[in-house]
Amino acid sequence: MQERQSAWNGLDARHSLTCPNRRNSTSRMHSYACWLNMSEFLCRQVRRHAPWQTVQFRHSGVVYFMGIIMPSRFQRRTYSAPSPHCLELLGATMTRLFSWAAALSVVSVFSISQVSAYVGEVHNYTRRATTGNGWDIDGKSFDYVIVGGGTAGLVLANRLSADGSNSVAVIEAGPSGYEDNDKFIVPSAMLYDSAVNTQYDWQYKTTSQKHLNGKEKSWPRGKVLGGSSAINGLYYVRPSREEADAWAELAGKNGWNHWGWDNLLNGMKKSEKLQTPLKSVREQAHIEYDGRSHGRNGPIHTTWPAVTYGPVGAFIESASKVAVPRVKDAYDGQNHGTYVALSSMNKRNWQRSFSRNEYLDPISDRNNLQVLTGHLVTQVIFDRSDKNHVQATGVHYKASVDEVEHTVHANKEVILCAGAINTPQILQLSGIGSSDLLNRHGIDVVVDLPGVGENLQDHISFGLSFRAKNDKDVAPQQITGNKKTDSYVNSAVSYVNFESLFKHPDHVRAKLQARARELAGEGKKNEAVRRGQEKTYESMAQHVFGEDVVSPVEILGNLIFGSINIQAALQHPLSRGYVRIKNKNPFEWPLMNPNYLKEDMDMTVLRQSLKLIRKISQESPLKDLIAHEDSPGSDVQSNEDLENWIRENAGTEYHPSSTCSMLPRSEGGVVAPNLKVHGTSNLRVADASIPPLSMSCHLESVVYGIAEIAADLILGN
Repeated sequence: MQERQSAWNGLDARHSLTCPNRRNSTSRMHSYACWLNMSEFLCRQVRRHAPWQTVQFRHSGVVYFMGIIMPSRFQRRTYSAPSPHCLELLGATMTRLFSWAAALSVVSVFSISQVSAYVGEVHNYTRRATTGNGWDIDGKSFDYVIVGGGTAGLVLANRLSADGSNSVAVIEAGPSGYEDNDKFIVPSAMLYDSAVNTQYDWQYKTTSQKHLNGKEKSWPRGKVLGGSSAINGLYYVRPSREEADAWAELAGKNGWNHWGWDNLLNGMKKSEKLQTPLKSVREQAHIEYDGRSHGRNGPIHTTWPAVTYGPVGAFIESASKVAVPRVKDAYDGQNHGTYVALSSMNKRNWQRSFSRNEYLDPISDRNNLQVLTGHLVTQVIFDRSDKNHVQATGVHYKASVDEVEHTVHANKEVILCAGAINTPQILQLSGIGSSDLLNRHGIDVVVDLPGVGENLQDHISFGLSFRAKNDKDVAPQQITGNKKTDSYVNSAVSYVNFESLFKHPDHVRAKLQARARELAGEGKKNEAVRRGQEKTYESMAQHVFGEDVVSPVEILGNLIFGSINIQAALQHPLSRGYVRIKNKNPFEWPLMNPNYLKEDMDMTVLRQSLKLIRKISQESPLKDLIAHEDSPGSDVQSNEDLENWIRENAGTEYHPSSTCSMLPRSEGGVVAPNLKVHGTSNLRVADASIPPLSMSCHLESVVYGIAEIAADLILGN
């Protein structure tokens, strides 16, 4: 679909119309009461909405037009280009709307039974809130300009625009994604019809990784409305209390006012709507949970899949015996243990629940919200009259390197929600970063913040593959069309501690603590960055490596591509990397160097994790379902061989973080506890780049929590 056709082009949609009282009905007849209710609704909407909001109903060779947008409860959405005929005839038909809407309750203009059965015909409408045309917001002013329409950005779009007195603009680099909606909403599509390596993925690659045999590693990130929440594996897990509290402590003055476990938990719960598991799945997969730790009224639905398979429950039992016992509540700040994780999925329809369809789609008709897709923010614009607190006044944006540059103005704030890679890149291109780096590329220094892009951390991961004895014990290798079957996602996890990994855990812990403290003073670093790393490494030594309840490794029991796959992911790497621009071209990737396995202790932990996976696979009942180990295979046994195999096969778990760390400015920090970029008065960051330490969890829940806290901070709640 062409995202930019004219100034009329918003985000366009196809709809099937259903009765509000029978949402999925295909029966021959609905009650006339349904149509009476709809008629009343139509009359209200005609009075409310501007004439350029059009709906086209095409049925049985007859075309009807209404100057409304149907509410979501009447719609099943897919997306297409708008009808030019619709726009052409709009003026001539608007005078007929009022009488037609009223007459709906009395006269059947066309067969009611046919309308109710309508599922696949073309129904087009233009949304005022979303556009792919860069001219639609060019030169305009909004109270808040949000950079990035991903996991965090759409949360803020929703919360800030809830107050009708605030005007909000969101600029997303990727397309809307509506034209390939099933690629996002069908959970199993992440495996078999994935958005990875498509136009909806940035398709990033790291720099050559010296300790991974010189390989450049793939770094998928969402480039679409919803960001990485639209393409991720749907794991909904949370970090530990100790990690979140360490974050608040590192943040410095006022850190505890907004952060720490209690505050983060409130933010995560505010975004969540927990749905109970099906009884059959709960019993087979040994699911335990405590509803008091979860939100019940948030936009993001969480639940467990509608189906499960034997190896899931078997993994839970075997891992519990070998590594860590089952935990009854992994969401209350104690994630150490073995359990079946929640998935960000709606139990009502077994579809992916993510920031676009839960935070944005229900509010698409807000007059004070505009979402622009297909445009990259190239630079934040500043008023530098106050040298100590420069003011962000807007942003520049472009559809491509060769197209015209646009500008949008911010009355109150610019908020960066572009993620751990794009946010530091935008800051550096805008003159905020290390003066040495900026001067090297001919960029005028607005604020000298050497910590921008530094402190990069990522969960490095690998997986062992096992052949199942029975094909029925693994998930189908294609989308079936059955909502329940297609709802299956990988969800068996075990967060393990040193006691589970090592025979002499105290010895290993002491070595890790000692090495963490040594690292702070090593290498050529800016003095402020050095002080910050000294504090973060000391925090790791005390709170991460010094606590039995914090898990350095995640073990995941997966069923993928016809095999049983058990993964290990390092949660707290000692190795640190960076994100740095190569030049002034915003359309060229920055240098992304996670420095995987630069520290030998990281490899030591991963090697033991591989051995632990083998122990789990050899413990009943899981071993009874496994025919043999496919990869790396029984020939790979020595420590040297195991390490060589890891270097050849390890890669990202898709959780880069910490490149705009919340630390004091004197310690290489980028943002303050109020999320404002140091040295600015109204530029904030709200995404995975702000935690100063890597979190032992998949980051979806954390980013939702960050965004909810950010909204409260901005609104003064």
